[in-house]
Amino acid sequence: MCVRPCSTEEVVLDCALAFDATYAPHAAVVVSTVVAHMPAEPLRFWFAAGDDVTERSRAALTRAAGHATVSFLTVDPPPIRLPGSREPHLSYLSAAMYLRLLIPHALPPDVHRLVYLDSDVLCTGSLAELRDLDLAGAPLGAVRDAFTRRLIDTGGLPGIYGPYHDLDAQAPYLNSGVLLIDVPRWKALDVTAKALDYVARHADESRFPDQDALNHAVYGRWTRMPKRWNHMMAWRLDPRVGGNVTDASVIHFAGPVKPWQPEFPDGVYRQMYWRHRRRTDLVTARHR
Repeated sequence: MCVRPCSTEEVVLDCALAFDATYAPHAAVVVSTVVAHMPAEPLRFWFAAGDDVTERSRAALTRAAGHATVSFLTVDPPPIRLPGSREPHLSYLSAAMYLRLLIPHALPPDVHRLVYLDSDVLCTGSLAELRDLDLAGAPLGAVRDAFTRRLIDTGGLPGIYGPYHDLDAQAPYLNSGVLLIDVPRWKALDVTAKALDYVARHADESRFPDQDALNHAVYGRWTRMPKRWNHMMAWRLDPRVGGNVTDASVIHFAGPVKPWQPEFPDGVYRQMYWRHRRRTDLVTARHR
């Protein structure tokens, strides 16, 4: 379903999100924050939504996108078992995390560069610079993970002590919460198939399932982006400790505690989340 045509003469920024019903309201908040910081920019949102996302939620997501074009992608699940994490503290992860691996092949041929965003981020600045960021021939750009910095960290990438002796255990480990994807290059290097093959081989060893798979699939072939595009240490930017939120363009609340949960501390991020959440909820209520 495509809403509002987009002029082919405009330099469009294409953004994608993947989510299930649980994360649909938070995805709407992400969309709202992007649009708020790019009010006059031509935008297209591509949503890979789980089967449990209702038509009402889909309509609310479309309205949250404001002036942007919205399309819901048809993404067929792969014929393999999609494991959750072996880590108890990551039990909140769902199979919807794998949808990001399938998005590039579901896009129309005119989408060449794509910004993928997780549903637990907040946009705090314009994403326009990502249109021109040089990927140097890599299929994607990403930010090094702030907590699992090397392939060897957190117990090691599954297989790094076994069949993958060609991998440098000290190599940087990317975080998949924000990805800048060169869609044709991704397809040419068969990133989706390589990642899903890794998932199938290491289903019982998964730490960060889709993220581990992506790190293996693009090993040595990803461009490291500045952390402003996926800032995972939000507390350092909190004005209460002398920080500046605008030093990042995307803040990522990696981990089990999210801004919408009662245990998340009050402050600029919680207030920002609920300001946009109230906006998207009001948009929904107004059209019931």
